[in-house]
Amino acid sequence: MKLFVQYLYSRRHVFFCFLFCAAAYAVVFSLYGIDMRAVWYPLLICLFFALIFVLAGYFRMKKRHLELRQIARCDGAAGECFPRPSDVIEKDYQDIIVRVEEKRRKEREGQELAKKDMQDYYARWVHQIKAPIAVMRILLQRDDTQENQELRSELFRVEQYVDMALCYTRLGEGGSDLVFQEYDLDEIIRKAIRKYAGQFIRKKIRLVYKGTEEKAVTDEKWLSFIIEQLLSNAVKYTSQGTVTIEVDKKKRLTVSDTGIGIAPEDLPRIFEKGYTGYNGRRDKKSTGIGLYLCRSAAEKLGHALTAQSEPGKGSRFTIDLASYPFHAE
Repeated sequence: MKLFVQYLYSRRHVFFCFLFCAAAYAVVFSLYGIDMRAVWYPLLICLFFALIFVLAGYFRMKKRHLELRQIARCDGAAGECFPRPSDVIEKDYQDIIVRVEEKRRKEREGQELAKKDMQDYYARWVHQIKAPIAVMRILLQRDDTQENQELRSELFRVEQYVDMALCYTRLGEGGSDLVFQEYDLDEIIRKAIRKYAGQFIRKKIRLVYKGTEEKAVTDEKWLSFIIEQLLSNAVKYTSQGTVTIEVDKKKRLTVSDTGIGIAPEDLPRIFEKGYTGYNGRRDKKSTGIGLYLCRSAAEKLGHALTAQSEPGKGSRFTIDLASYPFHAE
């Protein structure tokens, strides 16, 4: 009924024209003193045929409507889904749509190819740059001077940024880089701690971790990446004090520090891409990418990543490892 009402509304100008013509005939006949039955009889006949044409037009429109709805659900090319055109104008419209679709398809293919080339380039660059980084690390280990220690620390940061660049490109690949199974959290956490042990020692920051026997369904590589980024931020923004890692019975992994903390107005936006906040603008070294990658990776894993902080007292990041839409095979 709603479709029929819409059809009548779309043909309202035809009905108004019919009423106007009927009124004009009635006025002219009355002025000439002609019996009005001479008006009503042909009007009723015209009205009867008009109803037939209205119903025929409605069923034709309904059929076309259903065909167009079918086209909207069609997964093939537009030219393969279109019904036979009813006139030359409709055929012209179909030709225009087919040409536009073809142009968009070529543009999309070009964009996908360019994106793949960029990802391949970054992947090659990351693997190539790791060779000179390894050589520089070996050279710096020959003499354990204060200067070489500082250089090793900066080289470690360079390697971090290289790994971050690779992770940034891989995050756009969907789930092709994810391998879910049940892992011991203790082993993953300890690997991240060993990687950043030198940074903790250099800045004389105390690390507290008592171990855990909890297990979780996750991807080891990406969870390690999240933990490492959180440890990196903890070391970066903690000049003295303690960094604590805890895992409770509800499989909530928490990394907390006693650093400078995060301003309340910045806290809701720290996971946004490129957002550095007050600390990043003051430090002038923050890229605003690390926490964005952590949140993006956590979402792909199905984990919830949240943050709490108080300026001057430190920050607390929690990964809810119990929240995931997957099951171990």
